[in-house]
Amino acid sequence: MEELGAATEDQVILAWLQAVIESPDFQAYVVGNPPDPANLSTALKAARSPDLRDASQNQMRRQIITSAYGFGQGTGSFVGLRDDVAWRHLRLTPAEVAEMLYARHDGAWQLLSPVTRKVAEGATNVGHVFTGDATNMVVLSLASGLCHSEKKVPAIIALKRPGDGRLVILEGHARATAIVLEAHRFPKGVDVYVGDAPSVESWAYL
Repeated sequence: MEELGAATEDQVILAWLQAVIESPDFQAYVVGNPPDPANLSTALKAARSPDLRDASQNQMRRQIITSAYGFGQGTGSFVGLRDDVAWRHLRLTPAEVAEMLYARHDGAWQLLSPVTRKVAEGATNVGHVFTGDATNMVVLSLASGLCHSEKKVPAIIALKRPGDGRLVILEGHARATAIVLEAHRFPKGVDVYVGDAPSVESWAYL
């Protein structure tokens, strides 16, 4: 594990948007109802050609991720968290990514890693334990994409569990699983943003 220093919320939000913006479902969400294709065009530019010095871009990315996931609001993916999270930028080995824990959600990730919640267990099972939804296909497609693309993989976003310091994934479950499947392609490590705060103890998915 390599410590790369403090990270800003703007950096974390950018990584989150970059991770989800290529999803057709998320693009449909951004377009809105009634549809406004200009919304998607602006969001794609902010994700693909980001400028963290541009306050208007940062605000727009924040609005999207806050609206969709409850970033900093204690809602959605952030239920139980207060707006007190301090972020660090780490670089993990694929073996360390394998030791990360899935968030405590019902559904696919619980089915793939019922014993340990570890990404390693999920990666072992994803090829033969059917989750009943698109998760298997998503992970295996991401893993295949890692074989045929030189694109930078967005950072995984996690929270540090009080007490034992284990890293629990906030965003990037499928990506982390695909990375473990293709671990040999990450000799320089994997970027991870890790949040730490007193309120993590009350996070709904810890």
